[in-house]
Amino acid sequence: MKKLDKKNTMSWFLIATITLLSIGCNKKPVEEPKPEIKHHKIIPLPEKVTLSGQVKTITGSSTIYIDSHFQRAGEVIIKAIRDAGGLIVKENNGDPENSDIRLVSDEQLDSNEYKMDVDDKKIVITAESPRSAFYAAQTFRQILWNADVDQANGTIKVQAINIIDKPQNRYRGFHMDLSRHFFPKEFVYEIIDMMALYKLNKLQLHLSDDQGWRIMIDKYPDLTRVGAYREFDENDEACMEKAKYDPDYNFDPQFINGNIYGGFYTKQDIRDIVSYASGNFIDVIPEIDMPGHMSAAIRAYPELSCSGDTNWGQEFSEPLCVCKPEVMQFVHDIWDEVIDLFPSNTVHLGADEVDKSFWGVSDTCKQFMEDHSLNNVNKIQSYFVEDMYKYFSSKGKKMIAWDDILVNNDDDIVNQVDPHILVMYWRDYKPESAVYAARNGNSIILTPWSWFYLSSQPTDENLKSLYDFDEKTELDPEVVEKKIGYQACVWTEDIPSEAVFERHIFPRFQAYAEVAWSNTKAWESFTKRMDAHLDFLKRNGIKYTKSKYFF
Repeated sequence: MKKLDKKNTMSWFLIATITLLSIGCNKKPVEEPKPEIKHHKIIPLPEKVTLSGQVKTITGSSTIYIDSHFQRAGEVIIKAIRDAGGLIVKENNGDPENSDIRLVSDEQLDSNEYKMDVDDKKIVITAESPRSAFYAAQTFRQILWNADVDQANGTIKVQAINIIDKPQNRYRGFHMDLSRHFFPKEFVYEIIDMMALYKLNKLQLHLSDDQGWRIMIDKYPDLTRVGAYREFDENDEACMEKAKYDPDYNFDPQFINGNIYGGFYTKQDIRDIVSYASGNFIDVIPEIDMPGHMSAAIRAYPELSCSGDTNWGQEFSEPLCVCKPEVMQFVHDIWDEVIDLFPSNTVHLGADEVDKSFWGVSDTCKQFMEDHSLNNVNKIQSYFVEDMYKYFSSKGKKMIAWDDILVNNDDDIVNQVDPHILVMYWRDYKPESAVYAARNGNSIILTPWSWFYLSSQPTDENLKSLYDFDEKTELDPEVVEKKIGYQACVWTEDIPSEAVFERHIFPRFQAYAEVAWSNTKAWESFTKRMDAHLDFLKRNGIKYTKSKYFF
């Protein structure tokens, strides 16, 4: 073997070393990929949201600390984690600092405010009250929809996020008409679930109207025995025609007997609904609409009308003959039993669309006007409203009524009402009624029918119009100043089934919730966030109307 020259060997070593060093100096360091920051999917939009690329991983060994006052919120969070990834986090209520998820109290916050801080080490939710903690839990549910779930490895990776949030309106209502078409209490539960998810807090149940009386009253059993049922009317027949090509319009057979349609809630049903809603921090507000829209009651007890029969005027039905003392006794008796079932501090009288011409031709009412120095038949309505306000006040209840109590559909006579009555403004074609209410000192709940009646056709135009509703441009400044919140309403003349009900309200329900809670205008963001919510509806078998805005 040839012996290597020592000098040449050293030269080759130096060349190789320099070459390797040169390569090392020129080589760029490998960059770690930056974590993806995903757009959140939270509806309604929180007051402030900050995202980062960090990730908190929840596993089967993760623990949760729950403040003793926040057990309901804790239940929601634990269930949400289990539903998302099959993980059961363990409660660690003795050691908040060493818990992965912490639900803690902060008395410095507003009673409806919450904060959420998620980083790579922990999830901390702070709230002042059980209600605000519950709202935070609903937000956390939606955060999990955007998480990376690996069920095979038992992990849920949650993107780091900081949230500060509270509602911009204290009254965020939803209204169900249960009279025109009836729905089982289990469906009311489903609506309550959706209200909870989107942080609505008032459920108004429209329990009586011309088409049906829906609540059991012990003292007057014929209200449900007779008044809860009817022969098919023209709206029913229209729905049946639609059912020929759209099976969603088929009636629930449990509410049909031959050509008779109807149903009602027992007192236990009502207690169950109220209890279920309370567990979701929702107040249930009963509406017994009177003195008009009372044909179902008058069919059961004809002596309640001035004529002793059920009649129909030019547009509306014959009202209660409130000029009779026995009728006012009936009214008070009804409300005694209703109030006993509903702990809400507010009740809804209705008092809309009253055809006063029936009072005008009644000898009983003519004498009543003379006895009480009333110079116009409209004053009978005012007298009734005032009597009911005093009655409710004696029971410790606040009264809500439609804006008709101030000015009628068919004249411009302004009625005097107590400034403590809450006025629900629905007739945006008669905006002066809201202005009168504001100037009178009444607090106002906004439910203008052009925007907030979800029983209207579920079109893209109606969806966008609802989201874009701007109280500052649509309403008198005096009205805006007296506003305490919003309510979306569903009237069910043309809605005979749960499926059709759902198709009417979703996805406008989500748009409404954002208007009611956030009062912001972030349409482009809203359309991006909606995909996760549509997926949620699909997973749960909830119907909705498709929109060109969501893909």
